[in-house]
Amino acid sequence: MDDNEILHEGLMRKRGNRVKSMWGERYFILRGHVLYYYMKKTDTEPKGVITLSTSCKLSDIRQDNKRKQYIFTISWSNIIIDDDNNEERNTNDINISDDKILLKNKGKSKSKRIQNSHSKVAASAVGGVAVGSVTGGMGLFASLMFLGLGSTTTTNTSSSSNSYNGTNNHEPEKTIVLSCDTLYDAQKWINVLEKQIKDLNDIILPNNIHTNLSISSTRNAPPPEIRLDDVEEWIKSSKWKVIEVFDGLRIFQQSNTIDSLDNVCLRVNVGINGSVNDVSSAIMSLPPACRTGILKSLRVVETIDNCTDIIHLMLEPVYVFPTWTAPRDFCLKRYWKHNSDGSYVICYDSTFHQDCPLVMGYLRADLHAAYYISPLRDDYYDDDEQQNECLLTMIAQINPKGWIWKSLGYQNNFLKQFLLHVLDFRDYIDTERFVQVQFDTTDDKLTNNISNNVIEDPDSSSDTNLGTIPPANLSTEMWGESDASTFRVRGLTYLQDKVKTNSMPSLFKLVAVDVFEVPEATHNISANPKNRVYLAHQRGEKFWAFVVNIMVPGPPHLSFVMYYQGDKSLIEQDTPFGRVAKPFFFGNDDEFRNNRFKLIPKVIDGNIIVKMAVKDTPTLLGNKLKQYYYKDDHYFELDVDVGSSSVARNVCGLAIGYSKAIVVDMGVCLQGNEESELPEIMMGACRCNHVDMSLAKKL
Repeated sequence: MDDNEILHEGLMRKRGNRVKSMWGERYFILRGHVLYYYMKKTDTEPKGVITLSTSCKLSDIRQDNKRKQYIFTISWSNIIIDDDNNEERNTNDINISDDKILLKNKGKSKSKRIQNSHSKVAASAVGGVAVGSVTGGMGLFASLMFLGLGSTTTTNTSSSSNSYNGTNNHEPEKTIVLSCDTLYDAQKWINVLEKQIKDLNDIILPNNIHTNLSISSTRNAPPPEIRLDDVEEWIKSSKWKVIEVFDGLRIFQQSNTIDSLDNVCLRVNVGINGSVNDVSSAIMSLPPACRTGILKSLRVVETIDNCTDIIHLMLEPVYVFPTWTAPRDFCLKRYWKHNSDGSYVICYDSTFHQDCPLVMGYLRADLHAAYYISPLRDDYYDDDEQQNECLLTMIAQINPKGWIWKSLGYQNNFLKQFLLHVLDFRDYIDTERFVQVQFDTTDDKLTNNISNNVIEDPDSSSDTNLGTIPPANLSTEMWGESDASTFRVRGLTYLQDKVKTNSMPSLFKLVAVDVFEVPEATHNISANPKNRVYLAHQRGEKFWAFVVNIMVPGPPHLSFVMYYQGDKSLIEQDTPFGRVAKPFFFGNDDEFRNNRFKLIPKVIDGNIIVKMAVKDTPTLLGNKLKQYYYKDDHYFELDVDVGSSSVARNVCGLAIGYSKAIVVDMGVCLQGNEESELPEIMMGACRCNHVDMSLAKKL
């Protein structure tokens, strides 16, 4: 890499070295492993120079509400003070200079003293790595590091500090405090600085420390399929011992692990009465039934290829004695493969991604984990039906980051709580095998819910039969209301920090889905005499419905219609939603509507081709497709003409071809562009579950 190449640049504020309350705005430029800062962008000479080294530590980002800035620090833990000249020198040739601090080497005696200190630090660093190798290290920061899973981790504070365990704890620490105006900018600086520090570690470590399975740099990382093979081999060859039974799960730890080490690697096994495909699908999609414990949500940030993607995994706060934990989240590189023997391997590795910024209120932790799903042996059962069973093994290590209790095994207990989520996969598969039952407390009757949909709220249909008359031409197993909290929408402070949050529950309730075959694109389908909205109005029923009619070009021409029943008073209230909804539903400005109606698609399960074609990016459809609006006292209809765009027409045709093999969530909301219109909230969400478009009813 060219040391003169500008890797990143921009304005930041630097806290004064002597007067801690003083902050000065400087223009920073990162070239190689040297960070220059200038008084102004146009200056030719830097005011100061910060040289990164292997001992650098980057802190977590914290928010300063008083000054409305996001702060992080760069620090070195092994600074040596020269009492004779009142100068300081880092044992790794750290050079921090400005108009008040200048670190120079003066005199041969000082040079010799510095050289001796270098030898001591190098020896302790090599010794630390050697001990780590002999003892097993352990966990996926040590074991999976050899397999390449540690190649793209986030903030590397633990590894850099552990390299100098032999240094004097009383040595002073040099710290530089920096801040940015936005959370996104601060995270971007940390990402690029962290990468340079990691590359320095890769250069300095002796070659004989690495094994043939290790990865010295993210630039030299092997393809995912090779890394998966290494992980699988390590899982099979490692020796484990049972250390305890935790909430019904046997917890395993590697036999050669030192019990006192933090960040240990733990393993659990659980037998599941389901196929390998069912279990792997549940892990990849993480449906709501698998999010009853510590797991809160999963979002695919980017699909890289057929076996690799980037995901954002969020955790709920949990109680770990003696306190509740703050909620954590992870930005993870996920990669997987299906072996010829029927087994699956799915790996998680912490990374960073510009589309997965830090979330306000969450601590960004590090995770390295692997799922191994093993089928039954072919010769174990003669009866094929009894082979619908598999063994799920999970191995994981977490660095929860942030402040945690150093005693009482707090960090390991946090990991054990995380491992409990494998029981959610077991229970989810078991639940799918049985008829769901519900006790109706109003009628004291036992009723069966054969379908996969949530039981309809009795009060929601007390005034209207909009969703039931006439019967839908699609089975209720093919559609249902999806969880609005899985959709990311603009948060309260989005205009300042671009942070999105999980939506609150949907405002409107999905009551029906119809698919019609029509001779041509049919507008205002709610006014058709055969449509359920028209028929319900003729029966004198009192309701208000929001209808979304997606007109698919043919032949055959199709109309995919979603009916949401809502409370009209929500539109009239003085709320962030009401301020956008009132002109949208009651006004007459179609251009305003085109710039506010937003659809969020998510392919939950399906062919990789469809996943790549149908992105989960929120889209203002009115800016890409023609939309038409129709309203009456009892409904508001929005018609989307897919045929108005050749690209959309082709993608839609592709999706229809795979419709029976995919599961898709579609959420709709109104975009908030002003502070008074935030946070956003989902109006409704629909899940299409292996929809058979050939069942379309002629209208």
